[in-house]
Amino acid sequence: MIKWRKYIVENYVKNFELKVSGNPYDHEFIIDFSFNKEEQEYLDSLFNLNEFLKSNNPLIDLMDEDQIKLVSHLINFSAIKVDVNQVKQQQTLFTCIVDYYLSLPISELSRNYFDFQNEIQHLFKNGYYVKDSDIKFMSQFKARKDSRQLQYIMFASFTLKLGEAFKIAIMMSNIRLITCLTTIKTGKHIGFFKNAERQIIEFTRNSSAHQNEVINYITKENKKEFENVKLELLEMRRNVSEVIEDSDIKEVINRVIYTK
Repeated sequence: MIKWRKYIVENYVKNFELKVSGNPYDHEFIIDFSFNKEEQEYLDSLFNLNEFLKSNNPLIDLMDEDQIKLVSHLINFSAIKVDVNQVKQQQTLFTCIVDYYLSLPISELSRNYFDFQNEIQHLFKNGYYVKDSDIKFMSQFKARKDSRQLQYIMFASFTLKLGEAFKIAIMMSNIRLITCLTTIKTGKHIGFFKNAERQIIEFTRNSSAHQNEVINYITKENKKEFENVKLELLEMRRNVSEVIEDSDIKEVINRVIYTK
């Protein structure tokens, strides 16, 4: 290994340990360095978050200290291997992240939503698996009524149904349609628009396939309260026969919408 690259790895680890232990550190070394395979192996041999924090559940402990940015760095930075499946009593990293975002002021939910999605997806990209305590944790939010919080709750609940980073990524790419279908299914306004009906119209405006999916769902499930939305979509759509053809998208929609 080139000497100056070895120095970077060692100082990265040294300053990371100083940071997580609350001591002064060199900010220049707490950035996303790109390490080659040899440097990665050396980093792995030096980096021990459990030892740095003297904890068996260091990521959960950091979340308990509101260190969301540091935890985000750890689960998003592929050069660092961390255990995302640690459990502390009934806490998991999933419940900690959901709890953090749902504790934000309502006014901040809209601008933080994409960060929330990315944090949850990266958990699963790092090998996270669904736990019984996650499902139990999400059940407490059934009575929530604010549409912005419901957007977070819907996404988190559906990630538990999907359980795979690949499928979660598909859901994220089609979140507008899935939000529309979930709103119709539950009768609850979900999302950041002031009006659920207007949101459905706007979210499906540029896709006849999505419009047809919504129209068919309203018809099949006899959702009379959305009849006006259906009529407007019937007038708007440009292609009567266009449907969603991607099998992966159809599987995700089936899993989160049609499967109980």
